[in-house]
Parts: sequence; structure tokens; C-alpha cells
Amino acid sequence: SMLYFIVPLLLICLILCEIMLIQWRHRETVIKKLSQTDPLTNLLNRRSFSEKVFQLEKMHQQYAIIILDLDHFKSINDQYGHSIGDDTLKLVSQTLLDHTPKTDIVARYGGEEFIMILPALNRHQAINIANRCREAIAETLIRNEDGTEFNISASFGVAMSDETSKKEDVIRMADQALYIAKDKGRNQ
Repeated sequence: SMLYFIVPLLLICLILCEIMLIQWRHRETVIKKLSQTDPLTNLLNRRSFSEKVFQLEKMHQQYAIIILDLDHFKSINDQYGHSIGDDTLKLVSQTLLDHTPKTDIVARYGGEEFIMILPALNRHQAINIANRCREAIAETLIRNEDGTEFNISASFGVAMSDETSKKEDVIRMADQALYIAKDKGRNQ
């Protein structure tokens, strides 16, 4: 008759253990996502972006890197406040996701700097995607708290990998291209 007590207790213990395991796994998933994403934009952060590039390099897959920087972003923060600056970064993030194929990886790289990996594309396709994103950002209207609207723009740099290139070199080339775009008048 001891079994009448032991079996239900064992079942209850097993059920409680399973519930705790499910919660633990869920919490672990949430923590992992938090460690990989930028809290403001929900894009990948710089570290997880580097991991994705490393995976492409291990598979010897060619890729394009696009770096973009919002033009005169400091003046947006100064003129309209950091809340509007944050809204601008969120809108740009969504615009980038909306205008790039799902296979592409979009990350926030720094303050107002974003970076993308486009696997298995040629130079011409990469430049087309960069231009599509640039035009979409330039058409985005940001609404200030008083209802006034303003436009933003971004400058882009594009670089391609080859079989021998290291990710640091490709990123540096894209960065150099970005500075040329800024020198030539931005929004290009």
C-alpha cells in the first residue's frame, strides 16, 4: 500500500522537473538571443555578426559586405533629441530588413553604423541591394514629436570577398568605400 503514495509522488516530481527544465530551456534561449542582438534595433550585434562571417569563411563561400553610416546623425540627436534619434535607428533597421533578401545578415555595427553580409552574390548584385537600401532610407520620413517631418540619408561602402580574403580585410575595404562615399557628398 506504500505504492499508492510513492507512485503519485514520483509522478508529481517528474512533472515538476519537466516544467522546470522547460522554463530553464526557455530562459536560456532568451538569454542567448539577448546576447546576440542589439537591444534598440533587434538586429544582430557586432559579435554575432563576426560569428556569421566566420561561418561563411569556413565554408569558403564568397560574400559581399555592405557598411552604411547615417549622414549627419549627430545633428538629428542634437536638433530633435535622442528619442527621435532612437526612432530613426529603429526605422532604418526595419528598412534594411525590408529591402534585403532573407538570406542576408543585417547587424548594428556601431552608433549609427550598420553592416550587412550578403552571401553568394556578385559585386553588381551587392551594389544594387546597397542602392535599393540607400534609396529606401532617403525616402523614409521621420516624424518629430511636434509633427514636423524630415528626411535622412546614408552613405554606403561595398566590398567583395574572394577565396583568400579575411573578414577584417573585406570590412576594411567596405569601410574605405564608405569614406569615399562620404567625401563625395554622402547619400551614395
